[in-house]
Amino acid sequence: MVSNERVLSIQLHGGCHLEATLVSLRTLAETLSNNPIEGLLMDYNKYELTFEMDDFSKVADVYCTEFPDRFPVAFVYKESQVGRAIYMTRRLEETGRPSRAFETSDMALAWLETQLVPRALPPAGGAGQPNDSLGSAG
Repeated sequence: MVSNERVLSIQLHGGCHLEATLVSLRTLAETLSNNPIEGLLMDYNKYELTFEMDDFSKVADVYCTEFPDRFPVAFVYKESQVGRAIYMTRRLEETGRPSRAFETSDMALAWLETQLVPRALPPAGGAGQPNDSLGSAG
């Protein structure tokens, strides 16, 4: 699901298998690097995180080494996943990738939108801008 043209929002369901998760995250990292997406919302609220911390650390390694530099990531976690959310966001922040965890996807998306680089306005005379070359009425 795409929240807007700049943020990719993914809601995960079900359970997890380490190798499949690592492959999926690497594919996602490549997709993010090759597309004009500027932020990621990962919603784990309906996902059963059953990884032991050693395995979860491997998941964090992919986020921290293969995702684009300075790429903002917001996570949505349920209460039972708070420890992993804190761990993941700290790891990402340590590598210069802005990251936060939230209780709702609306809160996560609102934060992500604050992390996006403002887009420049088109030059004068461009779409939606006044054009000095037009004659004036009078």
